[in-house]
Amino acid sequence: MSGDETRRGPGHLRNMALTAGGTMGSRVLGLFRDQLVAAFFGTSLVAGAFILAFQIPNLFRRLLGEGALTTALVPVMAEERKLGGDARAFVFLNLVLRRVAPAMVLVTGVFVALFAWLGSNWADVAPKVGLPVTPTEGGSDYALAAKLTAVCMPYMPLICVAALFTAALNMLGRFALTSLSAVWLNIAMIVGLGGFGFLFATTMQEQVLWLCAGALVGGLVQLLAPAWGLWRLGWRPSLREPACSHGAWAELKVIFVPALLGAGVQQINLFVTRFLAFSVDDRSLTIYYLANRVVELPVGVFAVTVSTVIFPALAAHAAKGDSKGLASDFAHGMRLIYAINIAACAGLVALAEPILRLLFQYGKFTAQDTALTVPVLMIFALTIPFYGVVGLCGRALSAMRDTRTQMRVAVGNLALNAVLAPLLGWWLKAPGLALANLVAVAVQAYVLSRAVRRRDEFVASESLWSPLMRVVLASLAMGLLARAGWHGVEHLLPGTRRGAALGLFTLIPLCALVYFAMLRAMRYPEVDEILAVAKRKLRLGSKR
Repeated sequence: MSGDETRRGPGHLRNMALTAGGTMGSRVLGLFRDQLVAAFFGTSLVAGAFILAFQIPNLFRRLLGEGALTTALVPVMAEERKLGGDARAFVFLNLVLRRVAPAMVLVTGVFVALFAWLGSNWADVAPKVGLPVTPTEGGSDYALAAKLTAVCMPYMPLICVAALFTAALNMLGRFALTSLSAVWLNIAMIVGLGGFGFLFATTMQEQVLWLCAGALVGGLVQLLAPAWGLWRLGWRPSLREPACSHGAWAELKVIFVPALLGAGVQQINLFVTRFLAFSVDDRSLTIYYLANRVVELPVGVFAVTVSTVIFPALAAHAAKGDSKGLASDFAHGMRLIYAINIAACAGLVALAEPILRLLFQYGKFTAQDTALTVPVLMIFALTIPFYGVVGLCGRALSAMRDTRTQMRVAVGNLALNAVLAPLLGWWLKAPGLALANLVAVAVQAYVLSRAVRRRDEFVASESLWSPLMRVVLASLAMGLLARAGWHGVEHLLPGTRRGAALGLFTLIPLCALVYFAMLRAMRYPEVDEILAVAKRKLRLGSKR
C-alpha cells in the first residue's frame, strides 16, 4: 500500500462509515415513508399529484442547494480556509447566505402565489394549454398537484440554506451530523402521514396535506441541525458586508454560472420526465417514482457517500496543484463505486420482484401494481453504476474548476432525453421512460469520464479496466446465484410476502458472501477497505 493510501485510509474509512451509516438510515426511512404513501394512496391520482408537487421544491433543492451552489461553494470555501483559517471561511459563508437567502425567499413567494392561483383556476387555464380539466377526462388531477405544490414550496428555501450549511460542514471534515440530514425529513413525513394523517384525516386529500406539513417541519429541522453544528465550530451569522471576500464571491460566480446551467439542464430533464409519467396515465408516475426510489438506496448509500467524502480531498489536491494525489483519490473512488454499484445492479435485477413485494405490496398497492413495477425497477437497476460514475466525475471536474464541460454534457443529455423520453414513454409508458433515462445516463457517464481523463495526465494514466472486469465477472456470478435461489424459494412459497422475506433475508447475505469472496480471490484493491467500512458502520450502530 502506498503512502498516500496509508494516510487516506483511517480518515476516509471513518468518514465513509459515518456518511454511509447516516445515508443508509435516511434511505431506509425514506423507503418506509414511501411504503406508507403507497399503502395510504396506492397508485391513485392523489399519490401522483403529491409526487409531482414535491418534485418542484426538490428541483430547486437539487439545482441550488445540493447542485450548482454547493458544488461551487466547496472549492472556493476551501481556498478561503487555506488563506485565513476557519474564520475567513465563515465570513465567506455569511456573504453567500446574505446574497442568496433573500432571493430564495422571493422566488418561493412567487411560486406559492402562482401555484395557488393555478389550483383555484385550473378549469379556466387547462383548455388554453391543452390539458384535461378533471381526472374524468382521461388525465391526472393537475389542479390538486398545483395546490399541493403551493403548500410544499416553503420547503425550498429551508433545504437550500440547509444544504449550504451541510456543504460547509463537509468541507471542514465534519460528516457525522450532515449524514443525518434526510433522516429528519423522513421522520417528520412519517409522523405527519402515519400519525396525524391516520388519526385526524378522513379523506385522502386531508391525509396528503398532513404529509406536506411533515415535509415542511422536516425541512426546518434539516436547516437547524447543521446550523447548530456550525455554531459549535465557531460560526456566527452576520449581516455585515465583508470586503475581504468579494474576490472569492467573484470566483464563486465564475464557477456557479456554468454549474447552474449544467445542473439546471439535468434537473429540468428529470422534472420533464416525471411530468410525462404523470401525463401518460394514472399509475405511471407512482410506478416510475417507486422503482426509482428503490434504486436510490444503493446509489445514495455508497455512490453519494464516496463522492461526498472524496470531493473535499479532490478540491484540496486541486487547490495545491497535486495532480498525483487527485488522480490517486479519483481512481480509488471509481474502484469503490465499481465494487458496490455494479453488484447492487446485478442483485436488484435478479431480485426485483421479491423486493417490491416485500416493500410496497400493502394496503392499496396490489400484486398487479407490483407486477407493473418490476420491469421498471429492472431497467432502473442498470443505471446504478452509471449514476455513480457521473457523480464522481462531476465532482472531479468541479474540483478542477471545469464546470463548463459539465454544462455541455448536461445539455447534450437533455437533448438526447428530450427525443427518447416522449417516444419511448408514449409507446412503453413507465418502462419506456426508464429506458430513456438509462440510455441518457450511460452516455453521460461515458462522456464525463473521458473528459476527466483528458483534463489530467495522471488521471489518464490510472487504468481502471482490470478492476472493472473483475467486478463485472463477480457480479454476474452473484446475480445468477440470486436468481436461481429466488426460483427455489418461489417454488416453495409462491406469491407470498413471507416467501419474499425468507428469500431476501437468506439470499442477500449468501450472495454478498460469495461476491466478496470472489473479489478477494481476484485480489481486488479495495475489497478489504469496503469490509472495514461495513464493520466500522456496524460498530458505530451498536454504540448508538
